[in-house]
Amino acid sequence: MEWRRSRRMIRRMGGVATESLGVGVRTRGGIRMDKGAWRRRLLQWRDDLGARDREKREAALAAWATRWLGGMPPGILMAYAAIRSEVNLKSVVEWAWNHGWTVAFPRVEESHRISAVAADSWEALSPGAFGIPEPTGPALSPGDLDVIVVPGAAFDRLGRRLGYGQGFYDRFLPQVPQAKVVGAAFAEQWVDALPADPHDVPVQYVLTEYGVWSVQDRGFVDLGGGTTGERG
Repeated sequence: MEWRRSRRMIRRMGGVATESLGVGVRTRGGIRMDKGAWRRRLLQWRDDLGARDREKREAALAAWATRWLGGMPPGILMAYAAIRSEVNLKSVVEWAWNHGWTVAFPRVEESHRISAVAADSWEALSPGAFGIPEPTGPALSPGDLDVIVVPGAAFDRLGRRLGYGQGFYDRFLPQVPQAKVVGAAFAEQWVDALPADPHDVPVQYVLTEYGVWSVQDRGFVDLGGGTTGERG
């Protein structure tokens, strides 16, 4: 699927059709979807994305992210250090460092939970659990976080997130009701509907190369002050 899909079309859809990547099941038709099938297919698609295509998509996504963050007073942004084929937030993080934001990253604790730990450079991170770069130092209070950007295999128009099956963010996010929680993904990972379990915690926004989608307002955030592309 070409990444240069019309932005107007994406706005109208509010997420690509669930069968677009051949996963083969939809909730709207009353057919039960399987998380494992979604995860395998979408992660394989993400792994196969070409380097030039990825670079263009990540640049567009970062431009929307920094415009959105630029409309807020600087605070604490919890991002992540990308591994494997995750959306790379490097330019977003560096923009935040240069514009007065404190940037935190997740650190896996012995309790099999994550905490948010601040870092002021990439050099402050070193491989931790699962080989993921993590900072050292004291954990921040979850109540101090302003914006949290989370990775995932997929997100849907209602903010449901399909993660990697470990449940780290599902345990962490209930501690941060004050924060704006944003799922970062490429457009093909943003689908119409995903399966969900009672313990799954949704995001409030979905960030792709086409903009920042507000789940509550059912439209892309208009960086001039409102939302656009609302669905009925």
